[in-house]
Amino acid sequence: MNAAGLDAAAGRLAPWRRTPTGSLGLYGHFVRLAFLKFLAYRLRYYTGVFSYTIFVAGHYYLYLALYAGRAADGLSATVGGLTVREMVTYVAISWIGRSLYFNNISRDLARMVTEGEIAMHLIKPFHLQSVMMFEAVGEAGFRLIMFTVPIMLVVVPLFGVGAPAGAAALAWTLVSFTLSLIIYSQLGFLVGCLAFAMKNIQGVLRAQMVGMDFLTGVIVPFTFFPGWFQTVVAWLPFQCISYVPVMIYLGKRTGPDLVSGLLLQSAWAVGLTVAARLVWRFAIRRVTVQGG
Repeated sequence: MNAAGLDAAAGRLAPWRRTPTGSLGLYGHFVRLAFLKFLAYRLRYYTGVFSYTIFVAGHYYLYLALYAGRAADGLSATVGGLTVREMVTYVAISWIGRSLYFNNISRDLARMVTEGEIAMHLIKPFHLQSVMMFEAVGEAGFRLIMFTVPIMLVVVPLFGVGAPAGAAALAWTLVSFTLSLIIYSQLGFLVGCLAFAMKNIQGVLRAQMVGMDFLTGVIVPFTFFPGWFQTVVAWLPFQCISYVPVMIYLGKRTGPDLVSGLLLQSAWAVGLTVAARLVWRFAIRRVTVQGG
């Protein structure tokens, strides 16, 4: 075969690669599809506004009683560095933020593995981790419009939630919650990957559901805990999901503390994404299909 023939054969055998523009269009399509999928089930999010209001109300009256009891005993008007108004705001913004970044990536991935659906995804020309992340973005967009904003309209005036520390604090809070979405999603993907080895991770998923709300600071602020607990949690990614953005909203993180908080979130977002990619590569080598 002459040189021209070899060049032509090499061209035919060259692996197909999607252009960056093509990848952006593909994954952008998954953002749109996720938004439309959740739009079809919007009624359950309307009822979710009621349930989230109940969650905030429970914490609201609990902390009012706590602070009232301390005042009756002549103790400090602050607990964990927060006044009663700041505590009410903390609780409300924590749940409002959770309504935005929450998703079920871990449960969805575990279901794919258990039901054998994962085999079909592995032969498709895209990376499932990227697809699920972009779907989480689409879900977050839907939640923002149909869930988070309605919750704010109910909770803020009902419980007298305080305004952000300033316009800049509000802007940085939104940036921080965006990073929270990435961190939460990649943690969920890592948990979902356990299904490749364990097959059934329902117990792990239940533990994740309860543990995440506790460890992220949604239920109780980290400043309420002993110093040793705060030191341990500071080395984990969980505080970056809820505690850090809410502290920014309250104006408790400014200047160098604000920068360090955002850098910490960014580091965990990148680190967990890389870790999830490596775990995925290892997990799919051991995949066995149970059903389908």
